[in-house]
Amino acid sequence: MFRGFGASSLRVSKEYVSKLVSEAKSSMAFVSKIVEKPFEALSEAERYAIRYHLIAIAEALASIALHVCRNLLDQRPETPIHAFRLLAERSVISNEVFVELSKFIRLRNLLVHRYWVVDDEKVYESIKRDFKCVEEFLENVLAFIGGGL
Repeated sequence: MFRGFGASSLRVSKEYVSKLVSEAKSSMAFVSKIVEKPFEALSEAERYAIRYHLIAIAEALASIALHVCRNLLDQRPETPIHAFRLLAERSVISNEVFVELSKFIRLRNLLVHRYWVVDDEKVYESIKRDFKCVEEFLENVLAFIGGGL
């Protein structure tokens, strides 16, 4: 499926990617645990913790995508969304995952730059559905760069 990239994979730092994957999974587990509670039962601190961990997940995914594009595909994406697009164009991730991760990065941008317009209940409802696209991204990228870390 991913022929022609074998020799280049030596430039990808599996240690770096592994650290980012671990951070993303840790934050996903934390958020998943918090959203077991009903939204109304969440404290203000828990709502802000959700925001923080969503930012951490988005940052990890963006860093992974940028690293893979720069070091394996020899591309220079300008933004994380551009990196996700490049990975989708090369069938590393599906178009559905590309769309969902693009939305996730936009949410990250709102949380960081325009946090006062974020509706925490909408974010909560979205998280309750799960992190399927994040997990699929991680699985596909790990397979692409050469396996389980």
